[in-house]
Amino acid sequence: MRTNRGVGPTSTAIRAVAATAAATAASLALITGCGKVADPYASDKESSSPTASPTPSVNPSYGTQYLAENECAAPEPGKKDVYREVACGDPGAVARVTFRMESGKAWPFSATLCSETTDFVIDVPISLALLEDTRATGEGYACMRNLKPPHPGDPGGGGGPRIEVGDCVHSGPKKNDTIEEVACRTKGKKNGATHKITKILEDRFIGGFNDPCDFEADAIFTENPMFDSNPAKNDRVLCGKKL
Repeated sequence: MRTNRGVGPTSTAIRAVAATAAATAASLALITGCGKVADPYASDKESSSPTASPTPSVNPSYGTQYLAENECAAPEPGKKDVYREVACGDPGAVARVTFRMESGKAWPFSATLCSETTDFVIDVPISLALLEDTRATGEGYACMRNLKPPHPGDPGGGGGPRIEVGDCVHSGPKKNDTIEEVACRTKGKKNGATHKITKILEDRFIGGFNDPCDFEADAIFTENPMFDSNPAKNDRVLCGKKL
């Protein structure tokens, strides 16, 4: 499931081909997100009080780790794809962390360890840098699930780390047109859903008279890594039914 609210499109390489034709690979887009914040530091200024008061952060954390699992985030006004941590009961909270990685990158979304039903991903160091006007350092990301519908990560929702069974895509009318995951509810609209994925086959070769979808699909879509040493091999073959 690809395109997500609050983030850009995911990176993958997909092409559409006729159900009985040989498939070739094509490049697709990408996806990002954002987020992270440091703990506040105590002031080292001398004062008459027994202990120094902490210097407030622009994004105070509610735990020992910024955006730990089950914590919530709110979008930062005026800053695209930037999120601050808030209490889950905060009126501005929009999503909860379902999985947190201290290493690795949020882009491409399809390369993260986020579950299939993840709605979007937050790039931890980038959000931190933009929130606190510092330089982005380190890596890490948070997999997010919206607190309320819609859920782009659900089957047919139009988002998530990569295309899965039950998702819908928009395919152009020409052979070998690239395809894009879209919400199934966009059927009939301009650039809306044209096919629904009914089966996905991993690590398959297609060509000649071979039909990996057993003649049960209206179209076959192939997916290759951008740099594949063997372009005849498809990482995934997607069988689609016309909507």
